[in-house]
Amino acid sequence: MAKGQFGLSTLIILIAIIVTAAVAAGVVIYTASALQAKALQTGQQAESRITTGMQITQMFGYQYNPNTGQLDNYLQEITGMGPVVSLMPGSGPINLEEVDSLLTTSNGNVYSYSPSNYEPTSIYGVLEGGSILISGFMYNDQVNVENVTINNTNICNTLTNISNQYIYINFSYINNTLSSCSININSSVIGVPLSISQVFQFLQSMNEAGIQDPYAVIGLAVNQESVYLTTGENYELIYYIPSGLVTDENYNLQITPVNGYAAQYGGAIPTVLADSVVSLGGS
Repeated sequence: MAKGQFGLSTLIILIAIIVTAAVAAGVVIYTASALQAKALQTGQQAESRITTGMQITQMFGYQYNPNTGQLDNYLQEITGMGPVVSLMPGSGPINLEEVDSLLTTSNGNVYSYSPSNYEPTSIYGVLEGGSILISGFMYNDQVNVENVTINNTNICNTLTNISNQYIYINFSYINNTLSSCSININSSVIGVPLSISQVFQFLQSMNEAGIQDPYAVIGLAVNQESVYLTTGENYELIYYIPSGLVTDENYNLQITPVNGYAAQYGGAIPTVLADSVVSLGGS
């Protein structure tokens, strides 16, 4: 009887060992499969990040005089910078509203040109026949926005009551208390041929209204007006630099799309600025 019980106990233990081993093997297989899937996903994300990006093919510097509102080759100071960008080989389309630009200088100045969810920071236009046609603000995934209402009074309090040929600011009050504001483009400048000086006047107006680091997105060769940079297209991103970069000053520009490769370009402002528009090089 004891011998029979011993054999039965041994059989039960053996079955338990087999079941445990099978479960463990299943766990190992599941874990290995999960890790493999995660590794593949991570690899795909990494590959996407590596292949998503833009390249800077040319860099221009502008001597814009904010006192006269004109380009001025006697200024001897770069107050506007314009990298020309296109997609890097193999990159998919890039939403220009998901691109951050950071400009740093050897004099310690830092400029951040980025879209905002609260206020428009950029204007969009295309080059046509030597002139620039402005479509509107680039805002909320659109390139032809003429009016932006802001319900955040903290943002409104940073704005200045300005009105000129390019933009105007409206403030709304309830019981003498600020409730909202709006930033508006004068419709008279929409689709009208503008010079590069007038584009800088536009950006200067935005800056004087309280918008920090305004910039323009100008399509040089585009398939369709949209927030996306696609294959074969070229854009110039024109940054307004009110404090200016002086001769021999070093700078570094980094343009980074969300989840993408950062394009960088750096150098020094030439010792002598002979022209109002200066080529600063390119790839």
